[in-house]
Amino acid sequence: MRIRYNTYNNKNHLFYKNRQINDNLEQQAQALFKSWFVDFEPFRGGKFVESELGMIPEGWHIGVPNDIIISTLSGDWGKEKQQGNYTKKVSCIRGADIPYIKMGEKGNMPTRFILEKNYQSKVLTPDDLVIEISGGSPTQSTGRICRISQALLERYNNSIICTNFCKAIKPTLEYSSYLYYLWKMLYKLGIMFSYENGTTGIKNFDINGFAQKERIIIPPKEIVYAFKQIIETFYVKIQTNGIESEQLAKTRDTLLPRLMSGELNTNDLNC
Repeated sequence: MRIRYNTYNNKNHLFYKNRQINDNLEQQAQALFKSWFVDFEPFRGGKFVESELGMIPEGWHIGVPNDIIISTLSGDWGKEKQQGNYTKKVSCIRGADIPYIKMGEKGNMPTRFILEKNYQSKVLTPDDLVIEISGGSPTQSTGRICRISQALLERYNNSIICTNFCKAIKPTLEYSSYLYYLWKMLYKLGIMFSYENGTTGIKNFDINGFAQKERIIIPPKEIVYAFKQIIETFYVKIQTNGIESEQLAKTRDTLLPRLMSGELNTNDLNC
């Protein structure tokens, strides 16, 4: 029995180790963002100019998120079962899935059926950013974010949309990674609390107000593209670890009841 549980524990350990690695990679990426776009460390040898947000490198400017967003996609919930014109099968990202997707995992998105015309206007593609716009708590604001990867889309047959409690934004291609880490920084600073409304106990995030009003630094395209190229190595590793974690979790959850029942013996296990 000890050998059986050792096998189970080893898989459990690898699962949580991958999560720790991914969390560390995300922290490294956020630290790199701060170094480049808050502390301006790579640009200190150049000329700086005064702006409404303080001194910034020459050639950079101040704007709002909408300046680097192409479009915003609303969510859908459709039907639980195929009926009438509701024939397009999709998976729906909820706010509850966002923490898992950030860690490279797939979450547990429900399957729904929506209208084909809605699918065409709402289906997500790589580098889209999904925002939770409803929910939160007194200590956790709405506005949590995750980034859509090709690896995630492939695990859901390239048919993912948002629920009605989320929205997706399509940044200008070069600015996807920049806006993602900027958004995370602003969220951690509590900025999203000032864009919430609602008095019935359920808070809503005014994503349009945020995108139109929040003043942000906008670096040149070549700078954010260089940042994206570096960050992509972190991102690919996070996705790889996330996929492995899912496989480990599936194996772990399959082993446990068989170990508990005694169905497996030591000869069945690769220890």
